[in-house]
Amino acid sequence: MSSLEDPIHTDEAPLLPSTANTADISRSRPQGSRIAEWYESRSRDMLALTTVLLLLGIGLGMWVYGTLPTSDRDEHPHEYALSTDRIRDHLAQFLDIANKHNSSRSVTNGHAASAEYVVSQLKAHGDCDIYKQSFVSPVWTVHKAPRLSVKAPVQIDYLHETDFQVMRYGGQGATIEGARVAIVGDGCVVDRVGDVDGKIAVARPSTSCSLFEAAFMLEQKGASAVVFVRSARFKAPSAARVRFADWKEGDPLMTIPVLSVTHSVGQLLQTAPASKLRIDIETSTSIDVVKTFNVLCVGRSGDAHSTVVVGSHLDSVAAGPGINDNGSGSASTLEIQLTLARIKFRPHNRLVFAWWGAEEDGLLGSRHFARELAHGWKNRWAGDVGVRWEDIALDLNFDMLASPNYIALVHNGTDAPANARAGSRRIQRVFEDYFVRHDYPYEITDMLAGSDFVPFVQNGVPAGGVLTGAGELKSIAERSSHGGLANAALDTCYHRDCDTLLNINMVALDRMSKAAMYAVSTLANVHGLRDYLGRTSFTH
Repeated sequence: MSSLEDPIHTDEAPLLPSTANTADISRSRPQGSRIAEWYESRSRDMLALTTVLLLLGIGLGMWVYGTLPTSDRDEHPHEYALSTDRIRDHLAQFLDIANKHNSSRSVTNGHAASAEYVVSQLKAHGDCDIYKQSFVSPVWTVHKAPRLSVKAPVQIDYLHETDFQVMRYGGQGATIEGARVAIVGDGCVVDRVGDVDGKIAVARPSTSCSLFEAAFMLEQKGASAVVFVRSARFKAPSAARVRFADWKEGDPLMTIPVLSVTHSVGQLLQTAPASKLRIDIETSTSIDVVKTFNVLCVGRSGDAHSTVVVGSHLDSVAAGPGINDNGSGSASTLEIQLTLARIKFRPHNRLVFAWWGAEEDGLLGSRHFARELAHGWKNRWAGDVGVRWEDIALDLNFDMLASPNYIALVHNGTDAPANARAGSRRIQRVFEDYFVRHDYPYEITDMLAGSDFVPFVQNGVPAGGVLTGAGELKSIAERSSHGGLANAALDTCYHRDCDTLLNINMVALDRMSKAAMYAVSTLANVHGLRDYLGRTSFTH
């Protein structure tokens, strides 16, 4: 409009066409009609202006809610303070470290530099007392592909990874030519082993002892190598570890080669005439025992007798930089601690953040933490780490939070041993509450093995966590619920050199890191935490 004045209440004439036509227009159109049109035009303009202002206000409110710390109905504002961009910045630093250390952040490559980066961030921006907990880890390395062949009675060259496999921690490299074979009745029973001295012992896995116990006894009896025959239900040879699961400094390791063969290969080895059968084995492997460490960030406030441990493994496999596995978990854990420090969060229950070493070598960092604190075992570097085992109320574990073809997964607390089951189910429910509140799809997955929650639940401490999956395939039904690609791995770069920043799903990282923050801040503020974890009935 060109004027905001009401023509009825002014001495000035309204703006009309040229004065020569004014009288004609006045005579042809009643004054009341002109007033009605003016009001109608003004009403339309005011309505449009009001609508624009209302939309701007709604948009501004949504932006503020989505980018600043806000509260939800459960009074948990902290997840909104967490910045996914900052987590990605940490991941970029991890990748840069890997690029300077043989494209890996394994124990013998970039792990130590990754740990120093974490420590530098905690010193500059965190709020905790920092400890390093040192231990040793056996590192298994394959230098080149192995060879297995039968020389007599017929010549057969077997295919690596199809017909046979060197089992992990299966001894130092060796070249064995024309060796005789000894068929072992039961590698777990000394009286049934027979004469294996200087021979390749061929055995089936037994239920009465572990693979390592059987292989080590055969080595002690003089075998030059051990070949385990898989059951017919398995189509591929095994790459399982031949080592104590809870290995510690001073425990034995295999020195002779240990191989796994398929059932069909085993049938030939076990049925061919022993007097004529000759085998060649060549392996190029090594086991080196190296020093490494955990990083612990012990909170300075909160009830120490109800400590919440928040852990992620910091190392990668030797084959790749490990930006999803497990840079995504360890970077999220780091940024959660830094964010809580920045917003001056004061928990009711003390928080202890942990970055475990040597997880990819068999959970050795978290196992060492539990062994030292729960059982009093000491090595030459043992010292105060600011935590007592009896003070730990629960453990949260974050391992792989940004798989490219992800499914949001919550660990099943029911899988925990009986003395940690009720609390683990409680922790599971906290994570489920997050996904339900945001209306995000999720699935429940097992909590049996494979990550650093194991030594906690094995020693009676409730645990839980979230993850996005590794090499398992996404089903058609899962694609319908979670999107992505059906019949494809959740992480096609799992344990490979392509696990870089390009392998990170930022939507997954955002949702899962915020789920982690939600659980951390929720459980850190529960009064009577141990009673809460001990309850067996659940309500939303």
